Amino acid sequence: MLIDIIEKIEQQLKKELPGLEAQKKMAPSIRTPFNYNPNPEGAKKGGVLLLLYYNNNELYIPLIERADDGGVHSGQIAFPGGKSETEDKTLFETAKRETFEEIGIEQNKLRVLGSLTELFIPVSNYSVFPVVGFLDSKPEFILNKNEVKKIIEVPLSALYNNFYSENIILNKIDVERPFFKINNYKIWGATAMILSEFLEVVKSI
Repeated sequence: MLIDIIEKIEQQLKKELPGLEAQKKMAPSIRTPFNYNPNPEGAKKGGVLLLLYYNNNELYIPLIERADDGGVHSGQIAFPGGKSETEDKTLFETAKRETFEEIGIEQNKLRVLGSLTELFIPVSNYSVFPVVGFLDSKPEFILNKNEVKKIIEVPLSALYNNFYSENIILNKIDVERPFFKINNYKIWGATAMILSEFLEVVKSI
């Protein structure tokens, strides 16, 4: 049964995680030993949500296209989430609150399955904590247009064997950039690194 897969994912997330080695598979070449450190001194804290739900008997993950707001992550494909606030007791709460604020997922309907390995995003100086959650029905998204331009619903199966790489110029540096390609979207950076670890988690199920 499909619900059994969710139970197995929850069990796998309680075990030792694939961690950095799985994340590295989708890391841009500009990464250095320093910025693989998930918690460097002075890093800000944030939480994101990798949300699972069933649609047409298949597991899906919603990603967001960030609004063109002029920030360092403007227009990028990402998980819903954001910075920790003083009212958040944990980074689990941060991820859930931010997801509600950005795409309208009610926290009391969300089942938290666990978390993945924290990672550092150098360009914005954030240490990001990825939470994995589940909804037992297809969500009705309510977009905060100030932060989210579009929802991209990604079948989990579409991520398997869907790895590409290209060279781009970032800050005048030639960088090899691995990415997942979903329709016309390129999913790279921290989002791709988190997905890479999650794929390792579910691979053994």
